[in-house]
Amino acid sequence: MGIDVDTTVLVTTGNGMFGGALIRELAGTPDINVRALVRDASRFTVSAPNVTVVVGDMDKPETLTAAVEGATHIFLVTPMDDHIVTRERAVTDAAVASASNPHILKIHGAVEHRGDHLSSMHLASIDYIKASGLNWSLISPNSVMETSLLGFAGTVKMDAIFGMSGHGKVGFVALEDIARATATVIKQGLGGNGDNFLLTGPRAIDLYEVAEAMSTAVGRDVTYYDMPEEAFANVLLQEKIYPDRDSLETNVLCHLRAWGRGDASLVT
Repeated sequence: MGIDVDTTVLVTTGNGMFGGALIRELAGTPDINVRALVRDASRFTVSAPNVTVVVGDMDKPETLTAAVEGATHIFLVTPMDDHIVTRERAVTDAAVASASNPHILKIHGAVEHRGDHLSSMHLASIDYIKASGLNWSLISPNSVMETSLLGFAGTVKMDAIFGMSGHGKVGFVALEDIARATATVIKQGLGGNGDNFLLTGPRAIDLYEVAEAMSTAVGRDVTYYDMPEEAFANVLLQEKIYPDRDSLETNVLCHLRAWGRGDASLVT
């Protein structure tokens, strides 16, 4: 099964991490039209003959009708907050109402969250997509290397990184590899029957090993300090990196908790 010459991929959050990476990967690809859904067109920077921009807002379902019409694939990803279900349902409803019967490729994850709040939201969205009757697949990356390690940039200058995951190993995956794999699914016409594409890095490592790798990279000894969860959370809240405990839980704590349990150690 291969590419359809009429393939049109709608990429939600076109200005976001996952969406932007996929758009850059597909830019210039013959026989694939890429449609970037953004709220602010002035922030969109990708320029290619096969890439167009459509302004829409997943919080305003009425703006999605034109965006989904004619799409053969929808790359569905939403910001990691409490509106995941509402936004993804809005896109799914628009897709069902369209005449194009698109294949939904939803970003999920390869980390086992064991029924926490983030996991519950994603599962509720998946159930809704399943019930829609549309073709669908999951794109499930392990923890993304760039975003997972970016938070250490400031403290590496002090020869230290901090966390709460102990010796839990993580199969970190590069953002570019996620985009490349997703593009392959689209180009080769794969999935559509509830398939789950699990994407990981080549091996799983813990944060002690991350510190060793950073030491080599910067030419100094970088030490990993493992902290109790509450102490670690309080530091991040005091530094005002996240506005409140709920945001911190969804964006950081639930992930590091899973790392510590060994629930991010998958390597494919």
